[in-house]
Amino acid sequence: MKIASIALRTPSLEVSNESILSLIARHNTHQAAASVTQYQREVALLLRRTGSVTRFYRDLDRGEKALDFITDAITAALAGAALDRSDVDLLIYCGVGRGFIEPANAYFIAEKLGLHCQGFDLTDACMSWTRALELAGFYLQCDGIDNVLVVNGEFTVYEHGYPQVFTIGDRNRLAYTFPAYTIGEGATATLVRASDQPWRFDYQADPSAAALCNIPLQQYADFSAADERLALNGIGQFVSFGAAMFERAEASFAELIGRSAINLAQADLIFPHGAAARPVNQLLEKLGIPKNQVFNEAFASYGNLISASIPAAMLLAEQQGRLRRGMQCAICPASAGSIAPGRLSTQ
Repeated sequence: MKIASIALRTPSLEVSNESILSLIARHNTHQAAASVTQYQREVALLLRRTGSVTRFYRDLDRGEKALDFITDAITAALAGAALDRSDVDLLIYCGVGRGFIEPANAYFIAEKLGLHCQGFDLTDACMSWTRALELAGFYLQCDGIDNVLVVNGEFTVYEHGYPQVFTIGDRNRLAYTFPAYTIGEGATATLVRASDQPWRFDYQADPSAAALCNIPLQQYADFSAADERLALNGIGQFVSFGAAMFERAEASFAELIGRSAINLAQADLIFPHGAAARPVNQLLEKLGIPKNQVFNEAFASYGNLISASIPAAMLLAEQQGRLRRGMQCAICPASAGSIAPGRLSTQ
């Protein structure tokens, strides 16, 4: 399998770290000024430690909609691969951002673009794009499937955090609320085709860590064991114990790298999940992966784009001349409940 093209579209409202601090002030006018200032200092320090600089939100005053960015990304990816809409044989929609539990969001995208191909949704949080790529590789071995679009629309800020996430509550809340301040919005479209270069994937499951990052539905308690980490910010609101997840990730990655047949050291360039910049880079360095092999610059520009973080980083690396056709690359996504390395060819 090979990637024929990747496209990224982000909304227009640029949100700097200073903007995040301003939003905290705006939504806490009822709090003592000294408490708000102290909270802002703590958040500012954490933002600096992660390497956060900016991210983008939809400008609701301008009427920006997720679907428009998704379809624009698809149109650009098709143009980059010199394909028409009629050439698409399968559309896989993946990620956290979605407008529907039922039916598949893929159908609404196909309708907007006038596509008549097969389509379905796949969800595994930040791991979704990687899972969708692996599945696309199997479909490309089938007759009649030559071009697969893997698409995400990670537009979640207003749906799963804003503005509640900016209100100051119990001091312990920052431990599972801070990661929401690093989230950005964007859509990517990845066009993949068959090739004679096989990709390899490996996974390390850690189901006991699933509750560390969650967005619960109303009926979540009927579908999970009791866990005090679930729904701490309310129904439909984002919860993420970022520091705890990094601690778990270090041990899990070390075990996975030790047993996996995928040798990251042989990769020309490695793309980790962009949940942060400095902590992720430090983690990989502790695992013996040299800095010059890692590309994680997208986080500073776009924030944590969830399942869109790695394709966005690959596109940025190509634009900067770091990623070129013919290189052997690796991706290292991570998600609550699972982590994975994947080895791929950029023919």
